[in-house]
Amino acid sequence: MALILLTNDDGYDALGFQSLYKELIKDFDVFAVAPRFQQSGASHSLTLKRPIRVEKIRKKFFTIDGTPTDCVLLAYHDLITEKIDMIVSGINHGANMGSDVFYSGTVAAALQGVSLGINSIAISLSSREYNNFSRSVVYSKDLIKRVLLLNTTNLILNVNIPDGKIRGEKITKMGKRIYRDKVIRDNEKENVMYSVIDGTLSYKVAADTDFKAVEEHYVSITPLKLDLTNYEGMKELHRQLKK
Repeated sequence: MALILLTNDDGYDALGFQSLYKELIKDFDVFAVAPRFQQSGASHSLTLKRPIRVEKIRKKFFTIDGTPTDCVLLAYHDLITEKIDMIVSGINHGANMGSDVFYSGTVAAALQGVSLGINSIAISLSSREYNNFSRSVVYSKDLIKRVLLLNTTNLILNVNIPDGKIRGEKITKMGKRIYRDKVIRDNEKENVMYSVIDGTLSYKVAADTDFKAVEEHYVSITPLKLDLTNYEGMKELHRQLKK
């Protein structure tokens, strides 16, 4: 029976995480390590220079006072002694498409998994209401089973599931997310101020992208990689900086 490390960034009590956990334990050996509190937007941050509170809820189920990356590292280096066959992060409340992957704690947990040599999947649900994860859970378990059969390594899949009926799945590339950020300043007094980062999100719909697939009610599966090197930029720098 495959051993799956399950984590997320919405917190251990989030409905998406709990729903997936209850389904996966029917067919897999599941070890759950999740943040005690909401960690959305934590990206790939980790906790340094302070002790991290780790609480055992029950057998093979822990919560930690830290980030999704902390969860993966603590599980791998301390809590789990067996070989981990896959890391699954989710199901996240909200899509992680386009450049969301740079901010997402859900995706960061999968990235950390692959950096440790473990194939990983980040799963998110795009919905207006997050009170029914039944379709996304069924699909996720089936996808996990199929990926476990693949003969590949260093696999990072960013999976986004549409709300409602699922027409199928598509292998996609990252789309273009548009951030219209604004800062709201409030309660300024004697050189101390409180500011809130707010704004709106939109995106460009283009062929073969995650946004396009989900908009058409297909599951978007985007393979990611850790190497962010701009190889074309390297060539240009060599050309221009060469003395």
